Amino acid sequence: MGDEAAGHNYRHGRGTDEAHRRDQALFSQLLERHTALRRVTEPLPNGIRVQTLSDDPQLAEVLWQHVEGMDARFAGGRAIRSWDPLFSALFEFRAQIRMDYRQVPGGVEAVLTAEDPKLVELIHAHDETLHAFVEKGFEASKHPSPVPDWVLAHYGLPTAAPEPDSV
Repeated sequence: MGDEAAGHNYRHGRGTDEAHRRDQALFSQLLERHTALRRVTEPLPNGIRVQTLSDDPQLAEVLWQHVEGMDARFAGGRAIRSWDPLFSALFEFRAQIRMDYRQVPGGVEAVLTAEDPKLVELIHAHDETLHAFVEKGFEASKHPSPVPDWVLAHYGLPTAAPEPDSV
């Protein structure tokens, strides 16, 4: 099914090459300096438009390099965080998700869209995860991301138990 390491099931392997180490270093810088980032999302009928910004020009450049690195990883079929069902699904369904991005003053603007409503739900879960990374930094990165139940079912993982009715 995938590589097993540190209690994680890496569904698409683990990155060990120089590009992966560079991408991981950029991600670590963003998590470390998360309080200097801000993220604003505009919901779209088929996805999101989001800006991630910083008043620090050096951090804005790290953010841009990170986005370019993630785009190259997905284009090249090289997953990241493939132990996390959300990121595994983003990687698996990447051909059906469109991502357009551009550099803006202070950071990056990205538009993520899909035709399939399930993949729009996935885009929204990814956005929620990135907001958590910006809000909580490394603490948020230690845990699996929130994910639609259909993704858990797709990977044969237990779905969340329904909440009992309150009386």
